[in-house]
Amino acid sequence: MKFSKIKEETISLISSWDRSKSFGVDPLHVENDLLTGGELEDRKDRLHDLFHTSSFVLDNLYKQLKNTPFMVLVSDADGYILKSWGNSPFTNRARKVWLDAGANWHEKVKGTNAIGTAIIEKKPISVVGEQHYCRENHFLCCYAAPLYSPTGELLGVLDVSGDVRHHQAHTMGMVIAAAQACQAHLLLESAKRELTLCIQETDTIFDWYGQPLLSVDRDGVITRINQDASRIFGLPPEKCIGQHLSRWFSRKDIDEILSAKGPSFVEPKLKTDSSGGEEIKKWIVRPVRDQRDRVIRTVLSPKPLERKEHVQKVNVQEVKEQSLTRESDIICNCPKAKEVFRLASVVAPTDATILIQGETGTGKEVIAQSIHRASGRSGPLVVVNCAAIPESLIESELFGYEKGAFTGAKNEGHQGKFEAADGGTLFLDEIGELSLASQAALLRVLEEKRVTRIGSHRSKPVDVRIIAATNRTLSQEVEENRFRADLYYRLCEIELFLPPLRERSDLFDLAEHFLEEMAKELGVPHISLDQIAREKIAGYSWPGNIRELRQVLRQAAYRACLLRRTSTITVQDISLPREKVFQPSVHSKSGLWNQQEVETLKMAIEKTEGNLSQAARLLGISRTTLYRKLSQYPQIRKLRKEVLRN
Repeated sequence: MKFSKIKEETISLISSWDRSKSFGVDPLHVENDLLTGGELEDRKDRLHDLFHTSSFVLDNLYKQLKNTPFMVLVSDADGYILKSWGNSPFTNRARKVWLDAGANWHEKVKGTNAIGTAIIEKKPISVVGEQHYCRENHFLCCYAAPLYSPTGELLGVLDVSGDVRHHQAHTMGMVIAAAQACQAHLLLESAKRELTLCIQETDTIFDWYGQPLLSVDRDGVITRINQDASRIFGLPPEKCIGQHLSRWFSRKDIDEILSAKGPSFVEPKLKTDSSGGEEIKKWIVRPVRDQRDRVIRTVLSPKPLERKEHVQKVNVQEVKEQSLTRESDIICNCPKAKEVFRLASVVAPTDATILIQGETGTGKEVIAQSIHRASGRSGPLVVVNCAAIPESLIESELFGYEKGAFTGAKNEGHQGKFEAADGGTLFLDEIGELSLASQAALLRVLEEKRVTRIGSHRSKPVDVRIIAATNRTLSQEVEENRFRADLYYRLCEIELFLPPLRERSDLFDLAEHFLEEMAKELGVPHISLDQIAREKIAGYSWPGNIRELRQVLRQAAYRACLLRRTSTITVQDISLPREKVFQPSVHSKSGLWNQQEVETLKMAIEKTEGNLSQAARLLGISRTTLYRKLSQYPQIRKLRKEVLRN
């Protein structure tokens, strides 16, 4: 495994040197590309969200390296370093080769280096000493990992660079973990912002419930419209969505609508040849803002507000809090599952090591929590996702380390998960993902019941009850030499097999439980499934099991309650991405949505004269998403070619 990784890195470096040569980079004399102050601030502002959400991660990473000859850098996707953290004297030497904010470290400028090569290879990479293409950088050892947006777009690179004499393999794992943490924070913030925006927009729609209304993005493109408003424009809703307001309003009127700072009245006139015959004198404009107080969407209605007293508004904070609350009650009316939980309740008070096996989403962590609560142990339940920790860091996470054990180690050392769980339970989720080396270290601790920190010669006794879980068949992994047999038998003193949802007989008991939760979240008395919807979920195989059922029902409940204002979920509300049945025909509502999407894409391609970057910005999607749409619709690709030819 390690040989394969070394071989892969070597191939990447050879390819990078070939590219550097083809770019015309002089290894003896570098022509630096430096930003001016204004340009640097502009580029920083484009990554404002990344720096804002990841400040804790980046500051913590720098604290670990503060008293070492290393520095932390973040570049954008073009290779320009936007921020750097470091102390002299190393930073003074680094600045002599322009390893500092404002300098471009793309391969086209600097040849093979961690930042530039990570941008092109789109994967973590280390470049040490003479592996750098340019001779002036041979004193560096650099470790870099790409940073991606929630939509999969490359934002930039996180890099740790230092004196080559202090090169440590552990540093690469630390950089990868920090980059993953930055992306997780960015994803969480993006989801939170989108939820807030959706609920704010929904609140605005609630205020105007029963009135003609439409929502437009910051460029004036219609994103949502109801039947009453579309009649005013003289087109069906699917023909209106994706259209620019300029089809019905003058440029001056549109500017007035989009520049509104708060709820206001405007008096634009519909173009007479486009209206449906209704004369509208006043329109009400209400902007929807994000957390940075930027107007993202604007909702319009041609009539005064008329509040509906019977409409219950959703409390945003309540939705957030309840969506983060995990279920504490286990719903189990299936004989197969009941037998598993019965065995779990019997062994919970013992010290037996338990191995829980089952497909993803079957509730392995839920049953582990229940076992811990029923165990009577005074210590905490500590959860470790073995699949989420890089191999180079797993032992330091489990067993801890002493100060100075490796580059970046905390000055005070670090307590491992075994010590943190002393007196309680350690839940090792995805245990099947551990490397063979980590398995050997774990087995030693389980047998000796003592833990030794990395960099220490003294072991400490620990009183920890182990619960492990995996979605793999460990007995088969043992046969194929991917899992140690001695560790497998040590873990499975008690073995629990959770049945997949498709084999359980309490599907609708679980569904009703989740719908009760959704009803509380949304502030409605109850939510139910109609008969066709029940048949649809009953005929589905649920590869994601209970977790997928909960997610599908939550999405369906939000669609039904917030968009259609009903407490009954129909088949149209249920989205099953892997389903093999219930596919809509070309004449169905789904077919209309596909046609609507095609029309929207055509409008964007024509308006931007085939420029995909501009079209993506106009549509409010990433370029990656737009490329995927082009591959989905051949007619749009053909249209773009025609536009570019003309």
